[in-house]
Amino acid sequence: MVTQVALFSTPVPNTNSQTSEEFEASANTLVSELNPRFTQLNAAISEVNQMSLNAEAAAGELANAAWVSGTTYAAGDIRYSPLDFYSYRRKTNGAGTTDPSLDPTNWALQTRTTYGGSDTTSSAVDVNLTSSSGRLQLIAMTASGKRVTLPAANSLQKGANLFVISNTGDYRFDVRKNGGVFVCYVDPGKVVAFSCADISTAAGVWAISGERIETIYSGNTAEVLNAVDSRYIAVAMLSATKAICAFKNNSTGFMDAVILNYGSSSGTPLQISAEAVRNITIAALSSTKAVAVYQVNSGSSDIKGYVLDVSSNTITPGLVKTIVTAAGASGANGASLATLSSSKLLLAYMYSGASTIKERVLDVSGTTIAENSEVDADASSFLTTSTPLLLARAISATKALVTFIGSSSQMTLRLQTITGSTPAPSGSVLSIITPGTSLAVAFSVCVLNSNRAVVFRSVDRKYGAIVAYLIDISGTTPVLIASKNIALDFKEDAVQVLATKLDSGRIYMTWPGGYSLGADAVVMKITSDDRILIRSVSERLEPGITAAFGYVACESLSSSSVMQVCRNASTFLSAKTVEIG
Repeated sequence: MVTQVALFSTPVPNTNSQTSEEFEASANTLVSELNPRFTQLNAAISEVNQMSLNAEAAAGELANAAWVSGTTYAAGDIRYSPLDFYSYRRKTNGAGTTDPSLDPTNWALQTRTTYGGSDTTSSAVDVNLTSSSGRLQLIAMTASGKRVTLPAANSLQKGANLFVISNTGDYRFDVRKNGGVFVCYVDPGKVVAFSCADISTAAGVWAISGERIETIYSGNTAEVLNAVDSRYIAVAMLSATKAICAFKNNSTGFMDAVILNYGSSSGTPLQISAEAVRNITIAALSSTKAVAVYQVNSGSSDIKGYVLDVSSNTITPGLVKTIVTAAGASGANGASLATLSSSKLLLAYMYSGASTIKERVLDVSGTTIAENSEVDADASSFLTTSTPLLLARAISATKALVTFIGSSSQMTLRLQTITGSTPAPSGSVLSIITPGTSLAVAFSVCVLNSNRAVVFRSVDRKYGAIVAYLIDISGTTPVLIASKNIALDFKEDAVQVLATKLDSGRIYMTWPGGYSLGADAVVMKITSDDRILIRSVSERLEPGITAAFGYVACESLSSSSVMQVCRNASTFLSAKTVEIG
């Protein structure tokens, strides 16, 4: 800081306005104040001169010193990049062979650039942007399945880091953060703005804006896991990169299971049951253990289950356990598992010999399933169809939600309390009438947290739609808060809706039977003030899927990835990880 020179407090002597005595006194005072100020001025002038010399030296260094590969630099040294000719300051002591413009870990950009410029690119390969790329990117891909990677955020300066990407070609492409995390698609003709709000990491935090931006990535290649007709598909998450799938091998009629991996090859399907099955449900107890339950398809109507131990891609089933013995060949016609803890599950089920939904807690120890006493989940009668129309969902280790279709096709919800190994209905039932709903349409339930759940059901109108019901589950009785009709233009009159929780405010929802002739999907946002918001629909995540019960299943692996499994166009079991931006 330059030495400060004090202000004069005495007025300048003036013969026109002062007497001779006043003039003499003022002059004497002024002279006495000049001496210390001369000292201060001399010091300030010396400091300014030195700053000028320093500035000239720094300017000379900036103008002439290029970065040299392999040279050791001290933290604070400044060199310009031979690639982009911008100046960079060294962050750490050391040497390197990476140009400063490509090495944000060790070098910080010093040159203040304007936020402008544009680049026009036509490319058959992926495009990687850098900090010096034009802020307007006019990109035309000449091949499908390509992507644009945003610059490393920690190579950008503080301030308004904005990139605007316009797709001027005929192929859509996806945009990803530095490091590979999916952000969104840019469709032909669309313009999307990408604003970086955090430059502390290479990935950064990016906000996007534009019209109808698609944030579900469907470009991952599906794995085809067998060559047989596969039905009654069910899937459960084991970890952020692994899921387990159980399904009916329609060639043998038996239940098979397979490990599905995100980022590496999946396993090989293994036959689990030795009898014909239908209505399969599966739930994970840990990253290495799951339980699969099914209804016997012929000869009896029992509900049976297996404990499945998992090691890498290997599944080891325990002994089969008969959980429910039902009278008559028509017997049970639906079951649903919900995980309460690492050793307890709630099983809700229905069978034609009973008039109400039943439930019981299953205790699991090692490879053994112990079924506890059967109780009524609700006193209401249920709708008897060939399609399972009930779901159990855990809210906590001691609370669950059982949802089913009543005898008049109404949605019926009842909360359950679990004391030890005994479930019991609490409060009162909630019934929701959905006009025009086909009796055979399955539905989905997603528990977001201990206070909120969402129920989805499609309606069989001329142009298909899904209705979402937001439910308060904080008390002993479920309460309807809000509902939203989502017009989605199904090809079928009504379809099976599947949903899985991404986080406490977002849900991934998918369905077969859209006009895309495949499985479509959308992300739904539930706001803190109980608003239901819908993002842009993604079409044809998997083509050629028949709109039938048990042909599609999904389960979230994390807040940004979902394992989606289906009976593909060839009727075979197919799985892919869907990324969520």
